[in-house]
Amino acid sequence: MKPTKLMKPTKLIINVLAIVFLTFVCLSSVAIAGSTIIKIAVVMPEGSTWTNTLHEFADAVKKETCGEVEFKIYAGGVSGDEADVLRKMRVNRVHAGGFSGVGLGLVLPEIRVLEAPLLFNTHEEIDYVKDKMFDEFSARFEEKGYVLLGFAEAGFVYLFSKQRIDSVDKLQQTRMWVWKGDRVAENFLDAFGVQAYPLQLADVNTGLETGMIDSFYSPPLASVAFQWYARVQYMLDYPMVNSTGALLMNKRTFYSLSQKNREIVSRLVKQYSAKLVQLTRKDNAEAVQVLGEAGVELIPPTPEQIASFKRSAEKNYEMSIPSLYSKELFDQIRGLIAEYRVKVK
Repeated sequence: MKPTKLMKPTKLIINVLAIVFLTFVCLSSVAIAGSTIIKIAVVMPEGSTWTNTLHEFADAVKKETCGEVEFKIYAGGVSGDEADVLRKMRVNRVHAGGFSGVGLGLVLPEIRVLEAPLLFNTHEEIDYVKDKMFDEFSARFEEKGYVLLGFAEAGFVYLFSKQRIDSVDKLQQTRMWVWKGDRVAENFLDAFGVQAYPLQLADVNTGLETGMIDSFYSPPLASVAFQWYARVQYMLDYPMVNSTGALLMNKRTFYSLSQKNREIVSRLVKQYSAKLVQLTRKDNAEAVQVLGEAGVELIPPTPEQIASFKRSAEKNYEMSIPSLYSKELFDQIRGLIAEYRVKVK
């Protein structure tokens, strides 16, 4: 007997039944397992690319784990600076965080090899090295009590100033901000012969306003997000360093999740980290346009400056070995960059 139209389930009915079934499964799962709330802190403000992407990630995790895992986001530095967040993670008051290279280096100093000056020429080189080194760095973080969820970045760093920094001498006359406690940046500026003035991130605007500092280093996007660009007139149009970043979680929280949920979180965080990197690069390019429209003049470096920067970068490598990272690790990174450059020739 041929089935009548009434006997054929429509596509709409099938979809509704599937949603009802999945909802029932999720509700049953939550009722049995309960919900794990993971507090994650970042210094970037609400509405930024970082936090918007984190909220998307959190929604995806909640959906795929049927509400068994929920991320609660504390943005804009409400949990303190990166050192504060790490302290809170150690005592389980905060469970995860988004960190710049400065925060990552407080846990694992050798990760700052990724921020050696003039090391990378392109974004593709950065992606290649991070992909090849992920498992090794992940194991090193795990030894310290943290899980490396995914890499991110703030972008290539440029020098900004109230004065026209169009020569080596003028650059060396600046009063340059350095993130307090950031040995890599201190070594970097020292190698370049620039006087560093240590301040916390939250004090940069005040320092620029009072004249305590007249210059800073930053990716274009961060200079706009923190409104620092409004207090300077010039940006040296020469990328000095790639500012890395990553998401970390303390081990006790990560391994308290079921294996299924750990796999979901790991997969999704890699997906959204990759999205965040691409969005950050796009936003940095757009931020350069914002700077130009705001009257910040982009100054091309002179041949003399470029030659000086390259000599200073080599000096910086010597200063950082072995106090921050080993020669073996540095050579390994340089080897991967060379390997990539051969592949794309």
